[in-house]
Amino acid sequence: MKKRIAILTLGVGAGHVRASLVIESALRDGGDDLEILVVDALDLARAWFQWVYVRSYWMMLRYAPAAWKNLFERRNRNGHRATAPGWVFRLGCAKVLERFRAFRPELVIANEIGAVEIAALAKREKWFDAPLLAVQTDFHAEPPWVQQEVDYYCVGSDEAREQLVNWGASPHRILVSGIPIDAGFALRNERPEVLRSLGLATGKPVVLVMGGGMGPAPLDAIVQSLERCELSLQVIAIAGHNRTMRRRLQRLKSRIDLDLQTFGWTARVPEFMNAADLLITKPGGLTMAEALVAGVPLLLTEPIPGPEERHVKYLVDRGAAAFAHSLTDIPKLASNLLTSPGRRARMVQRQRELARPGAAHAIAQVARALMEKTGYMDLLAAAARPRRSSESAFVM
Repeated sequence: MKKRIAILTLGVGAGHVRASLVIESALRDGGDDLEILVVDALDLARAWFQWVYVRSYWMMLRYAPAAWKNLFERRNRNGHRATAPGWVFRLGCAKVLERFRAFRPELVIANEIGAVEIAALAKREKWFDAPLLAVQTDFHAEPPWVQQEVDYYCVGSDEAREQLVNWGASPHRILVSGIPIDAGFALRNERPEVLRSLGLATGKPVVLVMGGGMGPAPLDAIVQSLERCELSLQVIAIAGHNRTMRRRLQRLKSRIDLDLQTFGWTARVPEFMNAADLLITKPGGLTMAEALVAGVPLLLTEPIPGPEERHVKYLVDRGAAAFAHSLTDIPKLASNLLTSPGRRARMVQRQRELARPGAAHAIAQVARALMEKTGYMDLLAAAARPRRSSESAFVM
């Protein structure tokens, strides 16, 4: 009989949905007979919930970022255990709760802070009776992750583990697995071959410009700033699902003295990172995890106040990235990195020390242990034990 697993996310940013699909793929790689239901709570939520919980957040980011940062910091400082009152989730996500009851999962995985609150509420109110695994897609945690109904945590860093413990989670129920990403980012093809496959010239620096996981990023202004580097550059700009930004980037082609290629959503991001001499991006959690595994020099800019600012500090403090405080800083910082192979090599070395390419499969190991219950501690210990990358795909 197939075992039923529900993966719940809340697609505030594209990264959470991508991570859900990566976890699903890792579970299926194990050869288990599984029935997996992936649910984005926003697909089933009432319209008013999307306005109250999601669009108000985007409005604050766009028009009142200082207010959002103050709210975020106060929530962490005071240890608030909820991003919204329980009734907001209960009424706004009633169809999600009904889906749990109908599916009868034997394991629930939640990979976004609001999704964890919904899943904890559903378990507490008996919409399902199964272990709950919380999976984080950032390098730091927040107090609402700590819910009594969570059986186990998979987190992105030692810092996140320490934060959860300080807020009351058991240290014996937390695995520093890393952030789950697609295995394609770990592939290392010969760079000249990759450049040819992408139509790029050898011997000419390649700069990849992306928007990160969440929030508006002025990709057109970033690309324009690269003209002031006074280097002959090949620039690849990826606008994702932002069609307006894609059009702006396309209009730039005839107005700037750069070899510019523009893309909307694309599945070739691993290849682009493999080809790039430098990645300029907002510091979304999943994008950062992908870049660390790909080993691409990083120049971070335009972080969302609060969570992404913490990503900047985490990576810059460890020598794994540089940070442009404003768009006017980008040309000088980019030029310094592009003309300093030694500095880029040192940055990539620091990234490899932080990278966890086997995160998704480590999370799948934990999921199986929680679901099987037999051999529970042995399986979790095996998933948590660090190995060299040459020994196993389950690299912590």
